[in-house]
Amino acid sequence: MASAAPIELLPNELLDEIIYLLASPPASTNSLHLPPNTQIARSWRRDLKSLSLTCSRFSALVRPLLFAHGCFNLKDTDEYLAFLSKWDLTRYVTSLVVAESGGYYKLGYSGWWRTLLSSLVPRRLTVVASPLAIGNLFGMIPPQEHSWAFQIPHQVVQLELDENYQAPVLTDKHASILEHIPWTSMVFNEASSLKAYNHYEYFLYQVPSIFHRWNAWALKHTLSGGRQNHSSSPLQNLTSFTYIAVFPFYNHVQRVLDAVVSMKNLQTLKIQLGPCRLDRATEVEQRGSLDPGDPWMELATGYSLIAHAVQNMGRKGRLEKFIACDYQMKPVRAEIEVILGEILRDGPWMHDGRGTWTKKAVDENGECTTVVDGV
Repeated sequence: MASAAPIELLPNELLDEIIYLLASPPASTNSLHLPPNTQIARSWRRDLKSLSLTCSRFSALVRPLLFAHGCFNLKDTDEYLAFLSKWDLTRYVTSLVVAESGGYYKLGYSGWWRTLLSSLVPRRLTVVASPLAIGNLFGMIPPQEHSWAFQIPHQVVQLELDENYQAPVLTDKHASILEHIPWTSMVFNEASSLKAYNHYEYFLYQVPSIFHRWNAWALKHTLSGGRQNHSSSPLQNLTSFTYIAVFPFYNHVQRVLDAVVSMKNLQTLKIQLGPCRLDRATEVEQRGSLDPGDPWMELATGYSLIAHAVQNMGRKGRLEKFIACDYQMKPVRAEIEVILGEILRDGPWMHDGRGTWTKKAVDENGECTTVVDGV
Protein backbone atom coordinates (compact mmCIF):
# COMPACT_ATOMS: atom_id res chain seq x y z
CA MET A 1 0.00 0.00 0.00
CA ALA A 2 1.41 3.37 -1.02
CA SER A 3 2.24 5.74 1.80
CA ALA A 4 0.34 9.02 2.11
CA ALA A 5 1.97 11.99 0.41
CA PRO A 6 3.23 14.79 2.67
CA ILE A 7 0.88 17.76 2.71
CA GLU A 8 3.53 20.03 1.23
CA LEU A 9 3.46 17.93 -1.96
CA LEU A 10 -0.19 18.71 -2.61
CA PRO A 11 -0.93 21.12 -5.48
CA ASN A 12 -1.65 24.74 -4.62
CA GLU A 13 -5.32 24.34 -5.58
CA LEU A 14 -5.89 21.75 -2.84
CA LEU A 15 -3.83 23.69 -0.33
CA ASP A 16 -5.88 26.81 -1.06
CA GLU A 17 -9.04 24.83 -0.33
CA ILE A 18 -7.60 23.58 2.97
CA ILE A 19 -6.53 27.09 3.96
CA TYR A 20 -9.96 28.45 3.07
CA LEU A 21 -11.60 25.88 5.36
CA LEU A 22 -9.24 26.84 8.19
CA ALA A 23 -10.09 30.53 7.85
CA SER A 24 -12.87 31.99 9.98
CA PRO A 25 -14.89 35.21 9.74
CA PRO A 26 -13.71 38.10 11.92
CA ALA A 27 -14.90 37.82 15.52
CA SER A 28 -16.23 41.38 15.42
CA THR A 29 -19.07 40.46 13.05
CA ASN A 30 -20.71 38.35 15.77
CA SER A 31 -20.29 40.93 18.55
CA LEU A 32 -21.87 44.07 17.17
CA HIS A 33 -25.09 43.57 19.17
CA LEU A 34 -23.21 43.20 22.46
CA PRO A 35 -22.24 46.06 24.81
CA PRO A 36 -19.42 47.97 23.05
CA ASN A 37 -16.01 46.66 24.03
CA THR A 38 -12.53 47.36 22.70
CA GLN A 39 -11.90 43.59 22.67
CA ILE A 40 -14.56 43.10 20.01
CA ALA A 41 -12.04 41.61 17.56
CA ARG A 42 -10.38 39.19 19.97
CA SER A 43 -10.32 35.60 18.77
CA TRP A 44 -8.59 32.57 20.23
CA ARG A 45 -8.25 30.82 16.89
CA ARG A 46 -4.69 30.69 15.58
CA ASP A 47 -5.04 28.11 12.81
CA LEU A 48 -3.83 30.27 9.95
CA LYS A 49 -0.98 31.79 11.91
CA SER A 50 0.23 28.37 13.04
CA LEU A 51 0.12 27.06 9.47
CA SER A 52 2.01 30.08 8.15
CA LEU A 53 4.89 29.32 10.52
CA THR A 54 5.50 25.82 9.19
CA CYS A 55 7.34 26.73 5.97
CA SER A 56 7.83 29.54 3.47
CA ARG A 57 5.46 27.96 0.94
CA PHE A 58 2.57 27.83 3.40
CA SER A 59 3.42 31.33 4.59
CA ALA A 60 2.98 32.70 1.07
CA LEU A 61 -0.28 30.82 0.53
CA VAL A 62 -1.77 31.81 3.88
CA ARG A 63 -0.76 35.48 3.79
CA PRO A 64 -3.80 36.84 1.85
CA LEU A 65 -6.23 35.40 4.41
CA LEU A 66 -4.02 35.88 7.45
CA PHE A 67 -3.95 39.66 6.98
CA ALA A 68 -7.43 40.06 5.48
CA HIS A 69 -8.94 41.12 8.82
CA GLY A 70 -6.86 43.63 10.77
CA CYS A 71 -7.20 45.21 14.19
CA PHE A 72 -5.22 48.02 15.78
CA ASN A 73 -5.47 50.76 18.38
CA LEU A 74 -6.41 54.20 17.12
CA LYS A 75 -3.19 55.68 18.50
CA ASP A 76 -1.18 53.16 16.44
CA THR A 77 -2.62 54.13 13.05
CA ASP A 78 0.69 55.34 11.62
CA GLU A 79 2.58 52.31 12.90
CA TYR A 80 -0.01 49.90 11.48
CA LEU A 81 0.08 51.52 8.05
CA ALA A 82 3.88 51.51 8.10
CA PHE A 83 3.85 47.79 8.89
CA LEU A 84 1.50 47.05 5.99
CA SER A 85 3.61 49.11 3.62
CA LYS A 86 6.90 47.57 4.71
CA TRP A 87 5.72 44.01 4.07
CA ASP A 88 3.48 44.81 1.07
CA LEU A 89 0.32 43.66 2.88
CA THR A 90 -2.05 46.55 2.12
CA ARG A 91 -3.61 44.77 -0.86
CA TYR A 92 -4.77 41.88 1.34
CA VAL A 93 -6.73 43.92 3.90
CA THR A 94 -10.51 43.63 3.45
CA SER A 95 -11.78 44.55 6.92
CA LEU A 96 -10.44 46.54 9.85
CA VAL A 97 -11.35 47.06 13.49
CA VAL A 98 -10.02 50.25 15.07
CA ALA A 99 -10.31 50.58 18.84
CA GLU A 100 -9.75 53.65 20.98
CA SER A 101 -8.50 53.16 24.51
CA GLY A 102 -7.07 55.50 27.08
CA GLY A 103 -8.88 58.56 25.72
CA TYR A 104 -6.33 58.97 22.93
CA TYR A 105 -8.75 60.94 20.77
CA LYS A 106 -8.81 63.69 23.39
CA LEU A 107 -5.13 64.28 22.70
CA GLY A 108 -6.09 65.74 19.35
CA TYR A 109 -5.48 62.99 16.80
CA SER A 110 -8.78 63.67 15.06
CA GLY A 111 -7.45 63.08 11.54
CA TRP A 112 -6.60 59.42 12.04
CA TRP A 113 -9.35 58.11 9.75
CA ARG A 114 -8.27 60.37 6.88
CA THR A 115 -4.72 59.09 7.32
CA LEU A 116 -6.03 55.53 7.19
CA LEU A 117 -8.25 55.97 4.14
CA SER A 118 -5.53 57.80 2.24
CA SER A 119 -3.53 54.55 2.33
CA LEU A 120 -6.19 51.84 2.07
CA VAL A 121 -9.96 51.50 1.82
CA PRO A 122 -11.25 48.29 3.46
CA ARG A 123 -14.55 46.72 2.49
CA ARG A 124 -15.58 46.86 6.13
CA LEU A 125 -14.46 49.36 8.76
CA THR A 126 -15.45 48.94 12.42
CA VAL A 127 -14.63 51.62 14.97
CA VAL A 128 -14.97 51.11 18.73
CA ALA A 129 -14.42 54.45 20.39
CA SER A 130 -15.75 57.17 22.66
CA PRO A 131 -18.82 59.17 21.55
CA LEU A 132 -16.50 62.11 20.78
CA ALA A 133 -14.31 60.01 18.50
CA ILE A 134 -17.36 58.49 16.80
CA GLY A 135 -18.73 61.99 16.24
CA ASN A 136 -15.44 62.99 14.66
CA LEU A 137 -16.00 60.37 11.95
CA PHE A 138 -19.09 62.25 10.85
CA GLY A 139 -17.76 65.76 11.33
CA MET A 140 -19.88 66.55 14.37
CA ILE A 141 -19.59 66.87 18.14
CA PRO A 142 -22.18 64.88 20.15
CA PRO A 143 -23.70 66.68 23.16
CA GLN A 144 -21.55 66.26 26.25
CA GLU A 145 -23.46 68.13 28.95
CA HIS A 146 -25.21 64.98 30.23
CA SER A 147 -22.45 62.46 29.60
CA TRP A 148 -22.04 62.00 33.34
CA ALA A 149 -25.57 60.57 33.57
CA PHE A 150 -25.08 57.96 30.83
CA GLN A 151 -21.44 57.00 31.48
CA ILE A 152 -20.89 55.61 27.99
CA PRO A 153 -17.19 54.87 27.45
CA HIS A 154 -17.52 53.36 23.96
CA GLN A 155 -19.86 53.14 21.02
CA VAL A 156 -19.47 51.14 17.81
CA VAL A 157 -19.95 52.10 14.19
CA GLN A 158 -19.41 49.71 11.31
CA LEU A 159 -19.38 50.82 7.68
CA GLU A 160 -19.35 48.53 4.65
CA LEU A 161 -18.85 49.01 0.94
CA ASP A 162 -20.65 47.31 -1.90
CA GLU A 163 -18.75 44.22 -3.06
CA ASN A 164 -18.46 45.61 -6.58
CA TYR A 165 -16.98 48.92 -5.51
CA GLN A 166 -13.40 49.38 -6.65
CA ALA A 167 -12.06 51.77 -4.07
CA PRO A 168 -9.32 54.16 -5.12
CA VAL A 169 -7.03 55.69 -2.54
CA LEU A 170 -8.55 59.05 -1.66
CA THR A 171 -6.83 62.17 -0.44
CA ASP A 172 -9.63 64.76 -0.24
CA LYS A 173 -10.46 66.49 3.03
CA HIS A 174 -14.15 65.84 3.59
CA ALA A 175 -15.41 66.52 7.09
CA SER A 176 -17.47 63.31 7.21
CA ILE A 177 -16.43 59.76 6.49
CA LEU A 178 -19.77 59.29 4.68
CA GLU A 179 -18.69 61.91 2.15
CA HIS A 180 -15.21 60.48 1.86
CA ILE A 181 -16.32 56.99 0.77
CA PRO A 182 -19.72 55.84 -0.63
CA TRP A 183 -20.46 53.33 2.13
CA THR A 184 -23.65 51.33 1.52
CA SER A 185 -24.18 49.75 4.95
CA MET A 186 -23.97 51.18 8.45
CA VAL A 187 -24.32 49.63 11.91
CA PHE A 188 -24.40 51.86 14.97
CA ASN A 189 -24.29 50.51 18.53
CA GLU A 190 -25.07 53.45 20.77
CA ALA A 191 -24.58 51.49 24.03
CA SER A 192 -26.86 51.60 27.07
CA SER A 193 -28.93 54.49 28.40
CA LEU A 194 -29.92 52.60 31.56
CA LYS A 195 -27.78 54.58 34.00
CA ALA A 196 -29.63 57.77 33.12
CA TYR A 197 -32.92 56.24 34.30
CA ASN A 198 -31.66 56.61 37.88
CA HIS A 199 -32.05 60.39 37.64
CA TYR A 200 -35.16 62.52 38.07
CA GLU A 201 -36.84 63.41 34.76
CA TYR A 202 -34.36 61.22 32.92
CA PHE A 203 -36.14 61.84 29.62
CA LEU A 204 -34.77 65.40 29.56
CA TYR A 205 -31.19 64.15 29.38
CA GLN A 206 -29.36 63.97 26.07
CA VAL A 207 -27.40 60.84 25.31
CA PRO A 208 -23.96 61.61 23.80
CA SER A 209 -24.79 60.43 20.30
CA ILE A 210 -24.34 61.53 16.72
CA PHE A 211 -28.12 61.43 16.33
CA HIS A 212 -28.51 64.54 18.45
CA ARG A 213 -26.58 66.37 15.75
CA TRP A 214 -27.51 64.27 12.75
CA ASN A 215 -30.58 66.17 11.59
CA ALA A 216 -28.75 69.50 11.46
CA TRP A 217 -25.84 67.74 9.74
CA ALA A 218 -28.12 66.04 7.20
CA LEU A 219 -29.93 69.30 6.47
CA LYS A 220 -26.62 71.08 5.91
CA HIS A 221 -25.50 68.36 3.49
CA THR A 222 -28.75 68.04 1.55
CA LEU A 223 -29.63 71.67 0.89
CA SER A 224 -28.76 73.12 -2.46
CA GLY A 225 -30.11 76.46 -3.60
CA GLY A 226 -32.70 76.50 -0.82
CA ARG A 227 -34.16 73.13 -1.81
CA GLN A 228 -33.45 69.61 -0.61
CA ASN A 229 -31.17 67.75 -2.95
CA HIS A 230 -30.97 64.16 -1.76
CA SER A 231 -29.05 63.14 -4.86
CA SER A 232 -26.01 64.95 -3.47
CA SER A 233 -26.38 63.66 0.09
CA PRO A 234 -23.91 61.05 1.38
CA LEU A 235 -26.89 59.42 3.13
CA GLN A 236 -28.24 58.38 -0.25
CA ASN A 237 -25.63 55.63 -0.54
CA LEU A 238 -26.87 53.71 2.50
CA THR A 239 -29.03 50.74 1.54
CA SER A 240 -28.80 49.01 4.93
CA PHE A 241 -28.87 50.53 8.42
CA THR A 242 -28.80 48.85 11.83
CA TYR A 243 -29.43 50.72 15.08
CA ILE A 244 -28.55 49.03 18.38
CA ALA A 245 -29.08 50.53 21.81
CA VAL A 246 -30.21 49.44 25.26
CA PHE A 247 -33.39 51.21 26.34
CA PRO A 248 -32.96 54.55 24.55
CA PHE A 249 -35.62 57.12 25.42
CA TYR A 250 -38.50 57.22 22.96
CA ASN A 251 -37.80 60.87 22.10
CA HIS A 252 -34.28 59.83 21.13
CA VAL A 253 -35.63 56.97 19.02
CA GLN A 254 -37.57 59.62 17.12
CA ARG A 255 -34.33 61.49 16.44
CA VAL A 256 -32.84 58.31 15.03
CA LEU A 257 -35.88 57.80 12.81
CA ASP A 258 -35.67 61.40 11.60
CA ALA A 259 -32.19 60.57 10.33
CA VAL A 260 -33.29 57.23 8.88
CA VAL A 261 -35.94 58.82 6.66
CA SER A 262 -33.14 60.86 5.08
CA MET A 263 -31.63 57.61 3.78
CA LYS A 264 -33.66 57.66 0.59
CA ASN A 265 -32.23 54.44 -0.87
CA LEU A 266 -32.55 52.43 2.33
CA GLN A 267 -33.74 48.88 1.67
CA THR A 268 -33.07 47.12 4.98
CA LEU A 269 -33.67 48.50 8.47
CA LYS A 270 -32.70 46.53 11.56
CA ILE A 271 -33.34 47.75 15.10
CA GLN A 272 -32.56 46.50 18.61
CA LEU A 273 -33.75 48.57 21.58
CA GLY A 274 -33.34 46.05 24.40
CA PRO A 275 -30.45 44.16 25.97
CA CYS A 276 -29.12 41.01 24.36
CA ARG A 277 -29.82 37.67 26.00
CA LEU A 278 -26.68 37.52 28.15
CA ASP A 279 -26.71 41.19 29.18
CA ARG A 280 -27.49 41.62 32.90
CA ALA A 281 -27.34 45.42 32.88
CA THR A 282 -31.01 45.77 33.86
CA GLU A 283 -30.52 43.69 36.99
CA VAL A 284 -27.50 45.75 38.01
CA GLU A 285 -29.21 49.11 37.57
CA GLN A 286 -32.31 48.01 39.50
CA ARG A 287 -30.19 48.16 42.63
CA GLY A 288 -30.34 51.94 42.32
CA SER A 289 -33.31 54.30 42.06
CA LEU A 290 -34.40 53.10 38.62
CA ASP A 291 -38.12 52.39 38.20
CA PRO A 292 -38.05 48.97 36.47
CA GLY A 293 -41.11 49.83 34.42
CA ASP A 294 -39.67 52.94 32.78
CA PRO A 295 -37.21 51.27 30.37
CA TRP A 296 -39.84 48.87 29.06
CA MET A 297 -42.34 51.70 28.64
CA GLU A 298 -39.78 53.62 26.58
CA LEU A 299 -39.08 50.52 24.48
CA ALA A 300 -42.76 49.98 23.71
CA THR A 301 -43.29 53.63 22.78
CA GLY A 302 -40.16 53.51 20.65
CA TYR A 303 -41.52 50.58 18.67
CA SER A 304 -44.76 52.43 18.06
CA LEU A 305 -42.76 55.26 16.48
CA ILE A 306 -40.70 52.77 14.51
CA ALA A 307 -43.81 51.06 13.14
CA HIS A 308 -45.17 54.34 11.78
CA ALA A 309 -41.79 55.18 10.22
CA VAL A 310 -41.55 51.75 8.58
CA GLN A 311 -45.08 52.10 7.27
CA ASN A 312 -44.29 55.46 5.65
CA MET A 313 -40.93 54.33 4.27
CA GLY A 314 -42.56 51.25 2.79
CA ARG A 315 -45.13 53.36 0.98
CA LYS A 316 -43.01 56.32 -0.07
CA GLY A 317 -39.47 54.97 -0.01
CA ARG A 318 -37.51 51.90 -1.06
CA LEU A 319 -37.58 50.03 2.24
CA GLU A 320 -38.10 46.30 1.62
CA LYS A 321 -37.20 44.65 4.90
CA PHE A 322 -37.53 45.56 8.57
CA ILE A 323 -36.08 43.39 11.35
CA ALA A 324 -37.12 43.86 14.98
CA CYS A 325 -34.32 42.12 16.90
CA ASP A 326 -36.16 42.48 20.22
CA TYR A 327 -38.74 40.01 18.97
CA GLN A 328 -36.36 37.38 20.33
CA MET A 329 -37.03 38.56 23.91
CA LYS A 330 -39.91 36.45 25.20
CA PRO A 331 -41.07 38.94 27.90
CA VAL A 332 -41.88 41.61 25.30
CA ARG A 333 -42.47 39.56 22.17
CA ALA A 334 -46.26 39.61 22.43
CA GLU A 335 -46.35 43.37 23.07
CA ILE A 336 -44.00 44.14 20.18
CA GLU A 337 -46.02 41.90 17.87
CA VAL A 338 -49.21 43.75 18.78
CA ILE A 339 -47.61 47.19 18.35
CA LEU A 340 -46.07 46.39 14.98
CA GLY A 341 -48.96 44.27 13.78
CA GLU A 342 -51.63 46.91 14.38
CA ILE A 343 -49.76 49.43 12.26
CA LEU A 344 -48.08 47.30 9.59
CA ARG A 345 -50.77 44.73 8.86
CA ASP A 346 -52.76 47.21 6.76
CA GLY A 347 -49.75 48.00 4.60
CA PRO A 348 -47.72 46.00 2.07
CA TRP A 349 -45.91 43.95 4.73
CA MET A 350 -45.69 40.26 5.56
CA HIS A 351 -44.42 38.98 8.91
CA ASP A 352 -42.46 35.72 9.11
CA GLY A 353 -43.43 35.20 12.76
CA ARG A 354 -39.85 35.75 13.94
CA GLY A 355 -39.55 39.53 13.86
CA THR A 356 -38.80 40.10 10.17
CA TRP A 357 -41.25 42.12 8.09
CA THR A 358 -40.85 41.88 4.32
CA LYS A 359 -42.49 44.17 1.81
CA LYS A 360 -44.80 42.53 -0.69
CA ALA A 361 -44.57 43.26 -4.38
CA VAL A 362 -47.38 45.44 -5.70
CA ASP A 363 -48.81 45.19 -9.21
CA GLU A 364 -49.82 48.10 -11.43
CA ASN A 365 -53.26 48.16 -9.82
CA GLY A 366 -51.79 48.57 -6.35
CA GLU A 367 -52.61 45.00 -5.34
CA CYS A 368 -50.11 42.97 -3.33
CA THR A 369 -48.80 39.95 -5.22
CA THR A 370 -45.66 38.05 -4.26
CA VAL A 371 -43.15 38.80 -1.54
CA VAL A 372 -39.98 40.67 -2.45
CA ASP A 373 -36.86 38.56 -2.01
CA GLY A 374 -34.90 39.34 1.14
CA VAL A 375 -32.14 41.91 0.82
